[in-house]
Amino acid sequence: MLKGKMYCFRAEWKSSKNFDRQNLPDWLCLDADWQGFKIATIPEVADVAEILGILQINDSPDRWISHLESLGLKGVTQVCCEEMFEDKGYT
Repeated sequence: MLKGKMYCFRAEWKSSKNFDRQNLPDWLCLDADWQGFKIATIPEVADVAEILGILQINDSPDRWISHLESLGLKGVTQVCCEEMFEDKGYT
């Protein structure tokens, strides 16, 4: 049974100079606005990647922040997912 949960984060785009959007893993959804990057985890994909051994992560916000920072994102903070998607009408 899949166990993952969706987490949402923001990262500073100005200080994330080493981040390459082309190498974004399939278990992350990325968008950007004037405040920086908006990142959401995709639990269905992350769970499968974890089972296959592609993603080595304990499903917690702190572990996700470490993972995002390892991809080159800087200034990563967790945000409420409802806040992140309210402009799209998903809440």
